[in-house]
Amino acid sequence: MITLKSLSRKLEKLEASMQKDARRLSKLIRKVKRAASKMSPGPSKALIRGKAEHATASAPSGRQKRKLSVETRAKLSAVTHERWAAKRAMAVPVVVAEPVTVSTTNRDAGNGS
Repeated sequence: MITLKSLSRKLEKLEASMQKDARRLSKLIRKVKRAASKMSPGPSKALIRGKAEHATASAPSGRQKRKLSVETRAKLSAVTHERWAAKRAMAVPVVVAEPVTVSTTNRDAGNGS
């Protein structure tokens, strides 16, 4: 049979662990907020000066993916491949080999016959 004393001890331990977990959770939440505030850009000079309309109207909200048709995508691909080929051609040095001539007089003189 469980006594009242043991039940109260179990209850105290459970409450202590819950408080500890709550402290851990709040600490983690503060950490995340701090990291998020460091990552986000600060107020711009235009916002500070009071010209917020101009600054926010011209800035796009995130980068959007290009929406290209099939023909435009093929044309863009061809242009980029040509550009890559031109870069590769400029990177490889062209070496012109000189023809090697073998003189017959030197070969015969070395035999000693």
